[in-house]
Amino acid sequence: MEAELRIVLLVSMLGIAGFFDVRSRKIPDVIWLIFGGIGAILYAWDHHNVTSYHVITIFTSVLVAIMMWRWKIAGLADSFAILAMTVILPVHYEFVMMPIVILVLSFFLVVIFVAMYNISLNLSDVIRSKKTKIFSKFSEPKYKKAFAFVTVHRKRGFEKFVIPMENSMSITPNTKSFAFLSSSSRNKVTRNNQHLLQSNEIYVQSVPPLISYMFGVAVFLLLPEIFSMLFF
Repeated sequence: MEAELRIVLLVSMLGIAGFFDVRSRKIPDVIWLIFGGIGAILYAWDHHNVTSYHVITIFTSVLVAIMMWRWKIAGLADSFAILAMTVILPVHYEFVMMPIVILVLSFFLVVIFVAMYNISLNLSDVIRSKKTKIFSKFSEPKYKKAFAFVTVHRKRGFEKFVIPMENSMSITPNTKSFAFLSSSSRNKVTRNNQHLLQSNEIYVQSVPPLISYMFGVAVFLLLPEIFSMLFF
């Protein structure tokens, strides 16, 4: 019974947080406190199921969450999500480190989605601008432009959650450069810096809602248990 409740807590938490992540990229901290707190209270009933492998998983997941936040790999809310998942359901299917597996698979899906998104938009620009080469205003070597083809794109008017990826906005031709994974620009997302993104000529990096991907991965991994709870 406790295991089923933990699954419900995990999926519900990621679903609610994912909704906020998609809508505004701002997730109330109270979500992690409520669901993580309930998950911690449940150990009063199922503490006997905690093994040394659970302890190793918890230690590893906490370390990963701290590293994500410290090295700005993801946002603070993403790190809180890992910590909350670690409390709620550290291990499932006997040996699967759920927080780590969900995080890794989510990052993998995000990388694929972002790459395909950038490639499709850049290909569209290439087709439309028959005479002008893509990234022609950037004084960068070809290998950086090739990397940029899958990591950045020219901003579209409908986009809200993006980060500027140019180090220079000079009007002098061929003087711009890319700011790949710039620590100074990461996490300064959208509505706080929309005034920098008015021009559709600027190249940007997408900021996908990672927690919504976590929700999808969690549902996929726990689908047998979810079906069992719903229909049996």
